[in-house]
Amino acid sequence: MNAVTQATHRLLAPLALVPACQTSNEDADWFPAVDIWEDAEEYLFRIDLPEMDPADILVEVEGNSLLISGERPNPAMAAKACLRIERPHGYFERRFALPDDASREEIASALERGVLELHVRKVRAAAAEPDPENAPPRLELRPAHDPAYA
Repeated sequence: MNAVTQATHRLLAPLALVPACQTSNEDADWFPAVDIWEDAEEYLFRIDLPEMDPADILVEVEGNSLLISGERPNPAMAAKACLRIERPHGYFERRFALPDDASREEIASALERGVLELHVRKVRAAAAEPDPENAPPRLELRPAHDPAYA
């Protein structure tokens, strides 16, 4: 790798740490990696949170946003001298806009092997569900040559 390439990598490296879908939050120390999947029934968020305790993770819906936040403590090994720390620690926050068909109430979660899974159930959009009480009267359509119109 030549000197120019090395300098470019050094300058651009911090940009790789900020995901494009993250809203800015100057208070966050790090941003956990997130994969989002979709099928006909739900949206699945998979968030990497190694060695996190579920009690230290907050998942909430604020308006049309799904907010995942918490704090990963600074690793401390009393009997060992620290030579290097690369895994992130401190306050984290990720915020995602929820699609119109995502439930704001039906969200199941599980934390297993350092991965938080959030299952956000899909619901029918309000626009797709006509309100029978406020719906306009249905017109009965008949062909123009129908004898009943004579």
